[in-house]
Amino acid sequence: MKIETKICKFEKMGIGLFVHWGLYSKFAKGEWSQNILNIPTYQAAFNEFNPKEENIRSLVRLAKKCGFKYIVLTAKHHDGFYLFDTKNINNFDSVHTPFHKDVIRIFTDECHRQKIAPFIYYATYDWNNAKYRDDFNGYLAEMRQLIKLLCTNYGEIGGFWFDGNWDKPHADWQEDLLYQEIRQLQPNAIITNNTGLEKQGVTEGREVDVLTFERGNPTAIKHVQNQRYLAAETSLTLNKHWGNAQNDLNYLSGHQLIEQICRTRKVGANLLINVGPEFDGSLNIHCRSLIELVGQWMAINHEAIYHTNNYEHSTYSTISNDHDFIKGNYLFVDDLGNIGNSNVVLGGEQARELVFTNFAKQKIDHIAWLDNQKPLAFKQDQAANTLKIAADGFEYGTNLVERVAKIYY
Repeated sequence: MKIETKICKFEKMGIGLFVHWGLYSKFAKGEWSQNILNIPTYQAAFNEFNPKEENIRSLVRLAKKCGFKYIVLTAKHHDGFYLFDTKNINNFDSVHTPFHKDVIRIFTDECHRQKIAPFIYYATYDWNNAKYRDDFNGYLAEMRQLIKLLCTNYGEIGGFWFDGNWDKPHADWQEDLLYQEIRQLQPNAIITNNTGLEKQGVTEGREVDVLTFERGNPTAIKHVQNQRYLAAETSLTLNKHWGNAQNDLNYLSGHQLIEQICRTRKVGANLLINVGPEFDGSLNIHCRSLIELVGQWMAINHEAIYHTNNYEHSTYSTISNDHDFIKGNYLFVDDLGNIGNSNVVLGGEQARELVFTNFAKQKIDHIAWLDNQKPLAFKQDQAANTLKIAADGFEYGTNLVERVAKIYY
């Protein structure tokens, strides 16, 4: 089946940064705090929104430095606050705050400068706009006007990430009109419409480009639906909230995050890693440290993430462990120990034998680790389609969680 060029390009991006930022960031209780906690002073945050412009630019530069290929920023979340100039369609926007600036303009300009793709998150479910409740068709017409502004005023947009149709599952969202205009004005933009926690990996008949797995960890993905090949994307939060939540200390470990990057690529999806900036646009120390840790791992292993898109590359798992696998020209090995004194490294000096069956590929010339370029011993039986690899542990002083080697044919 033929794959669209933009979908193939999106698959090769590998990892993206999700940014949930808005008025809710002031209260540091999560992105749904207005709805769930009914904060009486929520609207007052509008009169206090005055972030540092440099923080917005700095976040883009951080993503670029750490190996992310795209950034999805919440242009509007469910609270109805717009981070862009709505041209007086709705004055609940950033240009009418003390900031007086168009956040999306600053964001997209810096993305274009850094050569990283800007994606626009837009919540279709709205708690603030009375039309959503009382004049739904009018609300949809207004939404299309706003999306047209985003399509025409900010240069090339990498994609649109919609979220909220699940609130009215039986309503006519007139998606064809919306998507038609996007495809006309931004023909290379990826269209995503989040199907939510309860319906992961399905299109529901929508003419979208990406299957979503919100907080998901799929073991298999059905990429062909409605006679089209679709990309896939899983998303995760660093703690238990998408938006800034000061008292949520339940953060992922670096180990969990690196494993998730590799396992997501194995099943043929991109990984969208979320951060929730502070009200001034800065990242707290926990978020920044984890993103920088991803960057440290990507600096060594980036080619294995960018060059293992699902459409072009087959996957082979070992017979004993699903977490050790080959995808494309890369071998991923999970949880190796360290080589060293047995009293210190607890047996990590022992090499692990990886056995692959049904490995129907051409003759391998050599295999080398990406972290130190040292070769791995292997035996390949082409007649039997088997491959055995001796995966030795990390040298003392290094442990990258997931060790990656390149296979040369």
